[in-house]
Amino acid sequence: MRTRHTRWLTGLLAIFACLTACLTTCLTACQDSEHFAGMRSPAEKQQLLALNDSMQQLTPNAPRLIREAMNKAKDSLTWYEYHLIYGMRHLLTDTPDSLLPYVSRTLRFTERQPATPRTMGLKAMALSSKASYYHLLYQRPDTVIRLYRQAYNLMIQSDIKEKLPDLSANLGDAYVTANNLPEGSKWYRRALVLVDSLGLPDSHHITLYMGLGRIYTNMANFPQARDFYERADKHFDQMKPNMQSYFLNNYGNYFYYHKEYDKALHLFRRMKQHIEKYQATENFDMYLCKVNMADVFLNLGQTDSARRYIEEAEPYFRRNGVGVGVYYAHTISIGIALREKRYAEVQRILDEEHGATCSDANINSIRNDYLSQYYSAVGDYRKAFAILKDNTLWRDSTEHNLSYMQSAEIMNRLTEDTIRLHHQIAMNQQEIRYARNTSMLWMVLLLLMLAVLFFVLWLSRERKRRLQTQLDMVTLRLANARQRISPHFVFNVLNSRIVKTESKDAEELMLMARLIRSNLDLSSRSNISLAEELDFVRQYVEIERRLIGEDFEFVLDVPEQRVLESIQVPSMLVQILTENAILHGLKNQPGHKRLVVAAACDASGTTISVIDNGPGFDIRRYNSERSRTGLNIIRTTIASINQKNKHAKMRFDISNDHGCHATITIPRDIRLI
Repeated sequence: MRTRHTRWLTGLLAIFACLTACLTTCLTACQDSEHFAGMRSPAEKQQLLALNDSMQQLTPNAPRLIREAMNKAKDSLTWYEYHLIYGMRHLLTDTPDSLLPYVSRTLRFTERQPATPRTMGLKAMALSSKASYYHLLYQRPDTVIRLYRQAYNLMIQSDIKEKLPDLSANLGDAYVTANNLPEGSKWYRRALVLVDSLGLPDSHHITLYMGLGRIYTNMANFPQARDFYERADKHFDQMKPNMQSYFLNNYGNYFYYHKEYDKALHLFRRMKQHIEKYQATENFDMYLCKVNMADVFLNLGQTDSARRYIEEAEPYFRRNGVGVGVYYAHTISIGIALREKRYAEVQRILDEEHGATCSDANINSIRNDYLSQYYSAVGDYRKAFAILKDNTLWRDSTEHNLSYMQSAEIMNRLTEDTIRLHHQIAMNQQEIRYARNTSMLWMVLLLLMLAVLFFVLWLSRERKRRLQTQLDMVTLRLANARQRISPHFVFNVLNSRIVKTESKDAEELMLMARLIRSNLDLSSRSNISLAEELDFVRQYVEIERRLIGEDFEFVLDVPEQRVLESIQVPSMLVQILTENAILHGLKNQPGHKRLVVAAACDASGTTISVIDNGPGFDIRRYNSERSRTGLNIIRTTIASINQKNKHAKMRFDISNDHGCHATITIPRDIRLI
């Protein structure tokens, strides 16, 4: 029966292997045709995305892995993809200007290449990186919006469309910086639609919630803003490190504008600890965090702490030419000087700036509040009134934007389904062509796999049934053997006590009762701890010691109790060997009698030895029913266990060396019955 099943399975698997090889060849050909048409293979895309994620997470070995990938690149296009990722890491460090040469070189390369999905995707990533550089360091919203739009239009035609939601969110950020909040909200809403259209994981919604929270914060719609931030905070651990910094910064700003300064300080401190965890203390995010903390400390009245963080942040912004950072630091310094009524210091800062301005509306609002206080304090009411008027116009504009944005959201919701359908159609055109060529092949492969699966399940069921039958038979034989030894052993103990004891000794009767109770307990279980087995052996030897005489020496050489309790052994095996050693080796023998029970444990398993200095093992003296029963128990137990284990096997050895030396070896990874 087994031979016939094996022959059928071998034949079926051979057919399956042939068909799989043919299908694999066809699928590979389809993938190669797409690859030559300008598409990345799935393996190439997976490696590219993995290295990009590793770089964004500031993994220490990411630069080395990217360099290795560049060295193994098979063509220039692949090399430039890794080249750009390698350059983008500078945007997350204290050398952001080093990004531009990588971007310029990549763009020059793409201009010389034919327009394929891969080259358009590479060019889109280069333009997006350049836009991020200007957005992060120089706050040039018009330039940033133009670059992101170019990248977005290219990305639609690329083979990495899963980057479209991120690009849309970046465009939303750029519009928010340009104080065009309705347009920023629209692009964030579009990003949400794209996530659904592309079938991306829910984790992609997290950064979009952050962006919408920022927009609603700027619109002073704090309930809506908090709702989005709380949604994002539930998934904080799923964010990449740079997104975690971005979230903590914006969430802290929410509490700042809501005038909950203690909560804002708590989040900025979380941001600082997070950046220190990744040892990125010299990048832009750290100094942005410090200037934000200085602003919060100022509003909490802790001017010394505010001054300390400004003195750390401003030199970095000056050194790297971050104008908006310098302007923000000066704004906080003006606030500190006002609190301390050092009006000359305020004028010095204004003179040093030579009329510098900032495109960030929120920073301008903070600056105008301080300047209004300053000009009122020095008696220049004309300038104080002008600033108050500007602030009023800005607030009116914000309220207008809020009304316009609410109307725009209604229109966005009405058109979301249409946009989603449009993107689904555009993005599925190439997938439909590929699916048409491969769907029939996959159908055949699926049916074949199901047939093999059903056959294997049936064969496994039959084999399991046969093994269960064999195991039941072995268990019955083993149970029968154990039932034979237990009453026999109890009878021996009682008989010995009756013959040798002339008076009832309370101590001996107590030892006997304990020994009988232990025997009944242990013999009813297949496996016990080595500690329990040796404890029973110790009780047995203690009773036999009184019969053997004073010239009997018993040695128990075993590891500590904790080790013994952790080792499982078949029950009664050591007791049987100990009983045989006493009955056939030491009892009624003249001279000094010595019995050693030793156990040793190492990485390979456990070795248990029973050694006596008697006349040695002689098979002719083991012809009684009692002797054969004990040895048969050992052999049957070991055979049953070994039958269940394919690789690890128990061993039982007997040798004569100035007595009898019986050894049981139990491998560490063996499965007992």
